[in-house]
Amino acid sequence: MIRTLTEKEIEISGEKKIYGTLARPASAYTDEKFPAVLMISGSGPLDRNGNGPKGKYQLNVYKELAEYITKLGFITFRYDKRGTGKSEGDWISTGMWDLVDDAELAFKFLQNHPQVDRDKIIVAGHSEGTIIGTALSERQELNGLMLLSGGVGNLHEFTTYQRMLTYQELKNSKGIKGLLMRLLINEEKAETKTQKQTKKIIESNKDVYKILFFFKQPAKWIREHFAYNPRVGLKKVTYPVIAIHGDKDGLVDPSLLEELSSLVKGPSETHIIKDMEHGFRFQYEQKSMVNVKKMLKVLPSRPLNPDSLGVIESWLTKYFKADVSSDIKENA
Repeated sequence: MIRTLTEKEIEISGEKKIYGTLARPASAYTDEKFPAVLMISGSGPLDRNGNGPKGKYQLNVYKELAEYITKLGFITFRYDKRGTGKSEGDWISTGMWDLVDDAELAFKFLQNHPQVDRDKIIVAGHSEGTIIGTALSERQELNGLMLLSGGVGNLHEFTTYQRMLTYQELKNSKGIKGLLMRLLINEEKAETKTQKQTKKIIESNKDVYKILFFFKQPAKWIREHFAYNPRVGLKKVTYPVIAIHGDKDGLVDPSLLEELSSLVKGPSETHIIKDMEHGFRFQYEQKSMVNVKKMLKVLPSRPLNPDSLGVIESWLTKYFKADVSSDIKENA
C-alpha cells in the first residue's frame, strides 16, 4: 500500500460552484496515471468529508474512505454537495437531478485530469449516493460502480423500510413503553397519513414545501426521487458492480440487494458486513432506528469496519489494480 498522499482543493464551475478535495498517491512523476474513484455522498447537508453543518455529526466517513482508497493507488475526488461546505446553493431546494448534474461535472473533471486513467474511473455512491451514481451511469460511461449502504431501491423504498422498522422496534419495546406503543401505534393509519402528506408534497410545484407553515421539506428532491427507479439504470450496466451493506444498518433494506445480480449485465458482488452500521463503522449494539441519533454521538470515535475495507481493496485490486510503480519508487 502507498503510504503517503497529496490533497488539493478543486473548484468546479457549473450552475453552482462546487468545491471538493482531489487526493492523489504521492509520486515524483507528474505524467503517471492512476485509476480514479468519484465519491458521492448520502442525503442531507453533508460536506465532502461526510460531516453535518456547524460541527454537527462529525463522522468523517468520506474523508477516511478516500484516504484509504487513495493509499491503494487510486486518485479520489470527494466534494461538498450544493449548499454545504464551500459549495454554492441551498441544499433543501436542490433536486435529485441537480445532484446528478453536479456529479456529472465532477466525473468529467476526473476524465479530463492528466493523471487519471480514463478507462478506470469508478463511482462510489454512499446511501442516497447509490441512487445518484446509478442515475449518473445512464448519462456517462462509467468503468465501475460501488453501492455503499444502499443500492437497487429508490428513496420511497428506503424511507418506507425505515418507518416499518421503527414501528416494529417501538412495539417490541420492553415493559410499559412497549405496552403503550402496541396500544398506540397503528401502522395502517400511520402509513395512510404519511402517504397523504407525501402526495401533497409531490403534487406541489414548489422546490420547498412547508408543513404547518413552518417545517420545511425538500419537495423538488422528494418529487424527483420518487419518480426515479434505479433498476432501469442498473439494467444498462455492463461493468463491475459491488454492493456493501452492514448488518446493523437500519436505513436500507438489505433484501433489495438480492436483485442486483439479476439486473446488471456485468460482474456483480454483494457483501453483508457483520457489526457494521450505515456509516461503515463498528456497531456492536442491535440494529435500531429509534437510537440512530444516540449512536451518532459515539460512532465517530470508532474505526471503519476493517472487513468492509478489505472487501473494497479486494474488489478494486481485482478489476482496477493500480500501478504499484509509485510505491516501488517511493521505497526505492
